[in-house]
Amino acid sequence: MLRFRNAARAFGLLALVALTSAATAAEPAKAVAKPDAPSHRTRVLRSWPEDVRVGGKLLPARVEVVFDYTDGVAIERLVTETKAGRQVLKTRAFPPGIGVPAPSVEEIEEAMQIVRADEEMARLIRNADAVLDGGFELIEPAGGACGPGTRCVKIQINTANRLGLVRNVVVDLTKQGFAYRAWLPEWSGGKK
Repeated sequence: MLRFRNAARAFGLLALVALTSAATAAEPAKAVAKPDAPSHRTRVLRSWPEDVRVGGKLLPARVEVVFDYTDGVAIERLVTETKAGRQVLKTRAFPPGIGVPAPSVEEIEEAMQIVRADEEMARLIRNADAVLDGGFELIEPAGGACGPGTRCVKIQINTANRLGLVRNVVVDLTKQGFAYRAWLPEWSGGKK
């Protein structure tokens, strides 16, 4: 069973490499983000080992899911370590709002730090003896504060016993600030 899973994963990775090769060849060069550029703020959200066959040789590699906060885009890349150093074999950018990975633990902690560092929110947390929870992503259509090109994380400010909601806020990690200082979902009948 283990061999079948590895074979299935290898087949899936090869299919992914083939698809991304075809997609990359069809797209203009500017469509693929360069997450390692020094001026880009990026973070590896997920990473796992995958072996890949290159030139008839099976090489140990890693799949990395990266978010580029400068361009506001999620990127998947296949990397390997060679004698020459780290080599990126394939890269593909996800279209905005499609294939976007769930926020990582580090992103949730960054969003919570932004909330705690804000004077108004810190006072609210202190006065309500509140705790922070949450960490779900918010994706809105173009024109919304959390539209394409953003990375929004919802944070709940709850009572210490977590039985009462004090406020929902939404942090945009691309701007490292608030998208919504008070947020109610549309289905609740509230306004943002």
